[in-house]
Amino acid sequence: MIDLQAKMESVSEILDGRIESSPDSGLAVCVKGSVLGFPATLQAIGPGWPFGVMYLVETEVIEDPNRQRPTDPLQMIVYPRMGRGFMGFFTHILLFESRGMSVRERRLESKFVFSHNDENLAERFVKYPGNFDRLMSLEEYSKFNELTIKSDAGIVLSQPKSFNSLDLDCCRETFKILGELGQVLFESF
Repeated sequence: MIDLQAKMESVSEILDGRIESSPDSGLAVCVKGSVLGFPATLQAIGPGWPFGVMYLVETEVIEDPNRQRPTDPLQMIVYPRMGRGFMGFFTHILLFESRGMSVRERRLESKFVFSHNDENLAERFVKYPGNFDRLMSLEEYSKFNELTIKSDAGIVLSQPKSFNSLDLDCCRETFKILGELGQVLFESF
């Protein structure tokens, strides 16, 4: 039996944060803290199956009036492909898997399905130095089912693994990579 409170305390140590408990929030698990200076949250509706966990990293906490913001900020959603390589053809035909939108990076397009509002910004983001490796590492560590990136808000990662079965080392590494992606968003987008 997993001690839910002890595990939430371990996550709060990873985030240098605190456990949030509010009965009206509807969340069984909510741990808030920070990662590389950005507010970060790990939350789950329920601690066990079928509920997964969500990682949130906020990059736009305080509106800076002197900062030049683009009129149309980047909004991108990344899904892992179900079929890769030769099997990609069959999953596209039989399971109706989308081909996705182009980010002009074939290696990433073979692993992920991208949806975005601006092809040039999306390409710039995925080709930013180190982001290829960060996205590949995120997929390896977290096995995420959706990654949402908004340059004017932050990053949300949905992981299908329940909080009870969450590996704390993977959680630590996932937050580290999300923090690095958050720095890229904050500084360059």
